[in-house]
Order: sequence, then structure tokens, then C-alpha cells
Amino acid sequence: MRSMIERTVAGLLVILFTATVLAVCWQVIGRYVLAAPSSATEEIARFLLIWLGMLSMVYAFIMRMHVGVDLVSARISASSHKTLARLIWLLCALFAIAVLIYGGGRLVSITATLGQTSPSLGMPMWAIYTILPISGIIVTFYSLAFLREGALQDAGNPEEMIND
Repeated sequence: MRSMIERTVAGLLVILFTATVLAVCWQVIGRYVLAAPSSATEEIARFLLIWLGMLSMVYAFIMRMHVGVDLVSARISASSHKTLARLIWLLCALFAIAVLIYGGGRLVSITATLGQTSPSLGMPMWAIYTILPISGIIVTFYSLAFLREGALQDAGNPEEMIND
């Protein structure tokens, strides 16, 4: 299941990046070549960038390429390093649950209830904000998977990486 999620997120990133480049190119052509700028393409590019940013964060997290500060971990023992790693994965899961899933879910709910729409496209804003809880669910899933992998390694289980 994890490899399917990774491939899906990677594919979505390619699609979103391509769509963002096309929207921005069309905006530039409309503004400078046709002298008729479109507010719709600007809004489309903004919404695509929101989704691109959130899914990029998720992908970096999945691939364990997110930014880390080694000031503490470089100065502690190997056993303390494992404990610190567990604490970090747990804090990531708690953050994702509290901020992205709960907070993002509330934002989606409030904007849906209020019927907020985007100015140019008239698109419901809750649809744009759904990337927050979606990202939170994926980050929580992977945080717990990383915690489980650490526990399996400590128990001497030969399964180091579990990629269903």
C-alpha cells in the first residue's frame, strides 16, 4: 500500500507542476502578448501552487528528505538517537493530526458551511482546502509506519523496511 501511495503522490506532483507551468505561461502570454490578462489563470496557478506545496511536503516526508537540524542528534549516543527519532515521528504524527487533519478539516467544514467561493472561478474554497486533511492523513500514516519500523528493528525483526 505504501508504494502505491508514493507513486500516486509522485504522479500528482508531476501533473500539478505541469499544470502550474502551463497556467503561468498562459498568464504571461495573455498579459504581455495578447494584452488581456486573465484573473482566472492567476487564480488557477495560486490554487495549484497550494496543492503542489502541500503534496511536495508530503512527498519529502515520505522519502525522509525533509529538512532536519542535526545540532542535537550529532551529539548524542546511538541509543539516544533511536529514542529521539521515535519522539520526532510521534511529534510529526501529533502535529499532522492536530493541525492538518483536525484544523484543516474544520477549515474545510467552515468554508463549506459558509459557501465561500473563489472570486474568478466561483470554485468552492472547501475543495481547495481539502489538501490539508489529505496531507495530514498521509503524514500520520507514514509517521506511524516509521515508528513501527523502528520498533521492528529494535526487536531484531529482519523486516527493516515494509513496502507493501
